[in-house]
Amino acid sequence: MLAAGLALLSSDGFAAGSDVSANLRLMAFGGDAQLKAVTNAVARFNQKYPNVKVEIAIDPISNGWGDYVTRVLSQFNANNAYDVYGTAIETFRTFETRNLFIPLDDYIASHASYSDFDPALFKYASYKGKTYFIPIGWNNIMVNYNRKLFKEAGVEFPKPGWTWADFRETAKKLTVRDAAGNVTQFGYEVPNQFFFVQPWFFSNGTSILNEDWTASNMLDPKVSESLQYLYDLIHVDKVSPIPGKDAMNNQFMAGQIAMIARGHWIVENAMAAKLDMDIAIPPTKVNDYTVIGFGGYGVSKTSKNPDLAKELVGELTSFETQKEEGEAGGGVPGRKSAAETATFLAYPPSAALYYQTLPHTLPVPSPANFQEVEKIFIRNYIAMMSGEISIPDGVKRADQELNESFKRLAAHQGK
Repeated sequence: MLAAGLALLSSDGFAAGSDVSANLRLMAFGGDAQLKAVTNAVARFNQKYPNVKVEIAIDPISNGWGDYVTRVLSQFNANNAYDVYGTAIETFRTFETRNLFIPLDDYIASHASYSDFDPALFKYASYKGKTYFIPIGWNNIMVNYNRKLFKEAGVEFPKPGWTWADFRETAKKLTVRDAAGNVTQFGYEVPNQFFFVQPWFFSNGTSILNEDWTASNMLDPKVSESLQYLYDLIHVDKVSPIPGKDAMNNQFMAGQIAMIARGHWIVENAMAAKLDMDIAIPPTKVNDYTVIGFGGYGVSKTSKNPDLAKELVGELTSFETQKEEGEAGGGVPGRKSAAETATFLAYPPSAALYYQTLPHTLPVPSPANFQEVEKIFIRNYIAMMSGEISIPDGVKRADQELNESFKRLAAHQGK
């Protein structure tokens, strides 16, 4: 927990430099890059409005967004909610359907600089015609690859339009075994997290949920086809370990894995490790679509100082904050201008691909029961990838559990 002094005032009746006093609490998320940028945003507010104190907490989201949702809901239930929350698309629907945040449309409309954001981001942050979250950094899952390992194996770098078949052969060539046949370098890490695995469904023209996120789509044959492909990478080609509880970021940084599926947030550690890394668009089966997830800031409906809280959100989504987070290796800045700086585009070498591929992204499936959906899918997915259950049986079990969860959600919402 970090406490910081901050003062700010809104355009709805407060003036910069006024002596209004208040206390605000901010829950942000991320790592060191995000904490530093948020702290500096607080300092900028403090220059303008010296008598509003802001308490900052940051959540690393180490256990996924489902656990974050549980934490936030418990705060609201205990009448201990923060004034401003930084959160992500995986949680938006859950919070919106519970009416926990206030609409920000008037605030957005009164600040022309928000035209700097891609309209798709505001679209995904809206619910029933109202916008409850202002976008910040976003991530589309790309294939991150170690260029040094490619060079050593004599393998060409990935090119736009590469296929699932191309990817499979590349992963084979990048897998190294010792004299006893033990793998010393894997070609790929089959993902272990909900967000990371979605491109394998999207690029096959399918999804694990239906289009409006109200029911399972696990029985679509293309879902099974995608799962079988990943299973074969593990058990037939043996180019990936079985996905477990822990992601293998450290192994990637150490050169023990040649390719992983991650977003821009990995840049922070890759730069620190001086890793010769670049990114590629995920391989295509029927299209080249990948998944997008992004963060946003919202103002709690329980805030006693909503106008002040809006102004805090304004600074947290400013060009200065977006630029600092992006260049330090956080998410891709929501503001396009902040994603076009020379520093941001310098690393990885193909950093321009992040924004170029934005039109070919779909949002991570994020229904109001995301907590359950994520856990149901991952539990069954890991069981299928490990061979504990067959893919035909696994998709049936997941389909049943997911639809039971959606029935509970509908009953809770009175539908």
